[in-house]
This record gives sequence, C-alpha cells and structure tokens, in this order.
Amino acid sequence: MESSVDADAADDAADPDPHRPASRIGRVAVSLLQVHAQIARQELARDQGRLLRGVIFVLIGSLLLATVIVLLQVIGVTLLTAAGLSLWAAVLAMAAVDAGLGGLLLLLGARALQRPVMPETRSLLRRTLGALTAP
Repeated sequence: MESSVDADAADDAADPDPHRPASRIGRVAVSLLQVHAQIARQELARDQGRLLRGVIFVLIGSLLLATVIVLLQVIGVTLLTAAGLSLWAAVLAMAAVDAGLGGLLLLLGARALQRPVMPETRSLLRRTLGALTAP
C-alpha cells in the first residue's frame, strides 16, 4: 500500500498537468455527494413511510371523529332545546364549543408537525458544503 501511495506521489510530481489536482478534488466532491445522496435516500425512505402512515391515520381518525362530533352536536342541541333554549341559541352554543375545541386541536396538530424532516441529511450536507467552500 505504501508503495502505491509513493508511486501516486511520484506521478503527481512528474505530471505537469495542472488539471490533475482539480480532477482529484472533483472525484472527492462527487464521492461525498454520492454518500449524501445515499443517506438522503435511506432517510427519505424512513421518513416517507412514517409521514404516509401518519397522514393516513390522521385522515381516518378525522373522519371517525367528525362522525362522532356531528352526533354529539345533535345530542347537545337536543338537550339544550329540551332545557328551554331556542333552537338558534342551542346551535350557537354548540358552535362556540366547537370553535374552542377546534382551536385546541389545531394547536396540538401544529405542535406535532414541527419536527424537522431529514435532519441527519441536512446537517451532513451543511457540514460538507461548509468544508468544501471554506478557504
């Protein structure tokens, strides 16, 4: 192995071609980008499955909860009208409860979606680009 390194060094010293170091740097850069692409593909495969499952579960859960909410609203309006409220007042009271609950659920959903996607790939790419562009 030592002799092959020495032979490469001797070739570099004897070779007056100024493009040789640039092509070596180019090969290193291409190899780094290939590693980044491979890590990105692996991370995307993991995140893609997680995100797809999450979206499917959220959609099915939302549909089921929407059905329950409609039924609870009907029951709530019926109980409020039985308690003496007019139909319009009962519907407005249920709308206020729905608005409060909807706001709370939106806050919880936004908080759950704040986790960054592909953090390892982004960090590694930042470090590599920083190292390549550093003087």
